[in-house]
Amino acid sequence: MEKEWNKGAVAVYFEDMANEKIIKRNYSDAVQGVTPEQVEGFTNTLETLTTLPASYTVVVEEYRYVR
Repeated sequence: MEKEWNKGAVAVYFEDMANEKIIKRNYSDAVQGVTPEQVEGFTNTLETLTTLPASYTVVVEEYRYVR
């Protein structure tokens, strides 16, 4: 079996201190092999568009096995 990249996404968690919550936002269609610098730039851009600070970011990559 061969491992094949299927799709990717970025999940960003924002801190809502006023309501004592963590808010998760998913952004689909991430490219294969996204670099840490790209993720950091994306997270920083999102922080400029919202009043909530980003707590952390997770890159999700989905693979499938083919014969």
